[in-house]
Amino acid sequence: MELTVTQRGDQVRIEVVGSIDERGAEEMKRRFLELDVSSIKEVVFDFSGVTFVGSAGIGKLLLFYKNLAAGGGSIRIENMSNDIYTMFKVVKLDKIFNISAS
Repeated sequence: MELTVTQRGDQVRIEVVGSIDERGAEEMKRRFLELDVSSIKEVVFDFSGVTFVGSAGIGKLLLFYKNLAAGGGSIRIENMSNDIYTMFKVVKLDKIFNISAS
């Protein structure tokens, strides 16, 4: 999995390519910890290159959301495949994250 992180002011854009499996989730966590969460109001994930999101990936997204929301921040996930979008809707993650399909 590859991550490209770009910060502009109080917004961070993270482009993800590949599978967010156990190893990918750990890489995401490592990259999250490098960010100064207190200065971020919105994180936008671009999932156009994501082929799979496992439970470890969802767990890391929720953990990051918890840390970000404590400071009033939010997470938006864009360009999800239909399968991933449907899975997020079924498990009600659309109530936590602002999500959109590609």
